[in-house]
Amino acid sequence: MAIGMEEQITSLSLPPAMTEEIEVLIGSGEYSSRSDVLKDAFRVFLENKPEKKIFIGIEMYRQGRVSLMRASEIAGMDFESFKEVLTDRGISIRTVTPTERELEEEVKYLGML
Repeated sequence: MAIGMEEQITSLSLPPAMTEEIEVLIGSGEYSSRSDVLKDAFRVFLENKPEKKIFIGIEMYRQGRVSLMRASEIAGMDFESFKEVLTDRGISIRTVTPTERELEEEVKYLGML
């Protein structure tokens, strides 16, 4: 369910100790909400696992959700290196001009970051 530019996660199961730690962070004012904790955790996850950023960029491109340029940015790679990764993985590079809808989707995605 969309809330503004963000998607709502309807269910997330965490161990009781982790839930308590999150509540302490919120109660102390370090974070304003569980959502803020989760966004920060995901950002740190991607910083510490750059291969996941590459995977996300590849998959979003393969699924046609973002342009090649945007996918390389998501992957944290320069354009040419990202093209090489795609080629090495047997993923063909599309050479079509994005539609207006695709451009709107990319703008929406950028707003969520």
